[in-house]
Amino acid sequence: MSTDRQSSIHYYEQTAVKIRQSVEGISEQLITWKPGPDKWSIQEIIGHLMDSNIVNSYRIRKIISEPVTPIVTFAHEEWVNEQQFNETPLAEILDAYDALTRYNALLLKKLTEEQWQKFGMKVEEQISIAHIIDKFICNHVEKHLGQIERNKSQYEAG
Repeated sequence: MSTDRQSSIHYYEQTAVKIRQSVEGISEQLITWKPGPDKWSIQEIIGHLMDSNIVNSYRIRKIISEPVTPIVTFAHEEWVNEQQFNETPLAEILDAYDALTRYNALLLKKLTEEQWQKFGMKVEEQISIAHIIDKFICNHVEKHLGQIERNKSQYEAG
């Protein structure tokens, strides 16, 4: 397994740790507080990251198992709006994210180099498994960790 691939998988595994760390010691009130009517609470952000992890898990499995296929999309705003994440215990969402991440990491570590090189299509663009891990998951988590920090700052300022 190449160093880049090992780094990608490790970075992916660390997303679960970083998400947990982002909510350590903060109040239930802050977890479910929304900075605006069309903004997500911290709990909804984490629920969205779980949804994204689920969708990307499916994408990876389609890529390694089927002929070149279009990358599936999802209506993330609607998914968050309909799932009532603020009514689900945060610990349950975090545990599910941890479990799915561990399970996916097991798969990613077993992939052959040939499987790792496979790709799906996003319109005309080839999307590799590495791209899904690095961009669609890891960079996406980092973006939303920033959103969590902004929620915290706005809550404390308000």
